[in-house]
Amino acid sequence: MSDAESVAATSLLSREEILARLRGVLKDVLDLESADTIQPHTRLREDLHIDSLGMLDVVIGVEEAFGIRLESDLNLFERIATVDDAVTLVQQPTRSRAPQE
Repeated sequence: MSDAESVAATSLLSREEILARLRGVLKDVLDLESADTIQPHTRLREDLHIDSLGMLDVVIGVEEAFGIRLESDLNLFERIATVDDAVTLVQQPTRSRAPQE
């Protein structure tokens, strides 16, 4: 898939589809038995107990799951407080795309 096709494919995903995929990433990264408790209002730090290093694992998982590259930002953890914030980040057209291998 080309970069343009990857951008178009991610752009066509609904918030619900992004949420479902993101819940899967969080389930895997956090080694949860179920993702049922992960809702849009779930807070990454307080509810899921994700620390700074865990956030790096989440970012890598999101990049792989969606074929995107998120901009490196020291304040990312502050900007992405909830699962819904992460959904919004995936939808943003300004993020960089992962290079094709």
